[in-house]
Amino acid sequence: MMKNLSIALFALLFLSSCNKTEPVSAASEDANRIVPTEISQVQEPQQLQNSKGEVLQVTYFAEGDEVAVKIKKGGEAEQKLTAKTSNSAGNPIFTNDNYMWEMTQEGKAGKLSGKEGNSDEYR
Repeated sequence: MMKNLSIALFALLFLSSCNKTEPVSAASEDANRIVPTEISQVQEPQQLQNSKGEVLQVTYFAEGDEVAVKIKKGGEAEQKLTAKTSNSAGNPIFTNDNYMWEMTQEGKAGKLSGKEGNSDEYR
């Protein structure tokens, strides 16, 4: 009798110690994937110029945990680029569908490349 009671008690403790996993709903999965995109630490816009005299306005900021940059070239619409990688000096390289901005000289200069592959150095 004592042996049966011990086995039953052990089985009850064993079953109660198992973790029950709840099925994950699509709504909770989506909530886990949402990345905060609060814009913060916006720096003062910089006016940079290339050798042709073209002016580029560059504004660095944080978007959530990521670093980003807004560029405005001439009369074009402002473009937002996000950091994707870094160059050999460790400076970030920002991209979007239209441009690539490679920061140089600790943010005081950079190289802008377009879809066509043309690039200009801005200082």
